[in-house]
Formats: sequence, structure tokens, C-alpha cells
Amino acid sequence: MPLPSTRIGLRAVEPLIVDDSTQSLEMMSALMMGFGVSRSTKVQTAAEAKTALMRSTFDVILMDSELPGQDGFSLIRHVRGDRDGPNFSAPIILLSVDTARPKVERARDAGANFVIAKPVSATVLLERLLWIAQSRRLFVDADSYRGPDRRFQTLPLPDDVEERRESDLRLAATPERAMSQDEIDGLFL
Repeated sequence: MPLPSTRIGLRAVEPLIVDDSTQSLEMMSALMMGFGVSRSTKVQTAAEAKTALMRSTFDVILMDSELPGQDGFSLIRHVRGDRDGPNFSAPIILLSVDTARPKVERARDAGANFVIAKPVSATVLLERLLWIAQSRRLFVDADSYRGPDRRFQTLPLPDDVEERRESDLRLAATPERAMSQDEIDGLFL
């Protein structure tokens, strides 16, 4: 996904990082520091995340899909379900080892902005953060869905352009197959 060549300063960005693995928390924090982020809030459970989400406003939420007591999908729905919460429309990136199509769709439908496959690539994470910072995607608040608008264009395709979803339809024949990062991104763009 090409991004405009605009400088983005991440120094003042404050992320919430949610992962039950201390090693993953430290790695994600180190990646964010490498991008210039000066401070991150790190928690290991959904309960700790809920407390942090009530107390502070975060610029982005990075969370593991598998958490003790409550999975990341439920936590996304919790954040998106609290219309008066300070993080209701905060960008959410779900991190997951399991990138089978049903899980990626579940994250998208819960209101995640992106899913990134674990182990996390620094390049992929930075691209997604820059995409979020530079995009002008609207936030949808409807009864059946709360999260970033998934529509980008409603124009008909030119005659010489193939339908983008054809490859998705071919993948549907084997839904248990893990998806590549590019295939994951295709569900969000």
C-alpha cells in the first residue's frame, strides 16, 4: 500500500500495548521506541487494558488476539461498544499468530483497523501506523458495526481492471489456510 511522502512524527504518540507475553510486550515497546515513540503503556490482561482505557486516551491500541480471560476480539468490541469512552474511535491493530481468514474477518468485523501477523515485522507495523496517521477514513457508528469505514471507492472498475475479490473468492475454498500479510491487508483496504 503506497503512502504519500509526508513526514510523520511519532514522538508524541502514546500507544497502549496489550499482550500476555512479557517478551512480546517488550519487543513491541522496543519497536515503538525505534519509531521515535517516547512512552508506551503496557498491560498483560484484558482487565488491565480496560482499566487503562478508562483512565487515558491512547493514539493507537496494539493488542494480541489471544489474552487470558478475554480474547482480543471481545476487547475490541468492548472498546467500540463504549460510545462515551475516551478510546471509542482509537485505531486498533490486532496482532495474531493465527491469520486464517475467519479470524481476520472476525477482527475486521469487530472494528479493528488492521491485523498484523506475528511475529511482527517492523516494516509492516510502521506502514500500518503511517497509513492510520495519513488516512482520512471515517469512523462508522451504526447498530451493527462500529469501527473504521471499510469502503474506499464506490466507482465501477475500468474495463481493463480485474475484480480484486477474485483472489479472495479462490481463497475461500480453503478457509483454514493461513493468510499472508498482503492477503490480510486486502480485507481492510
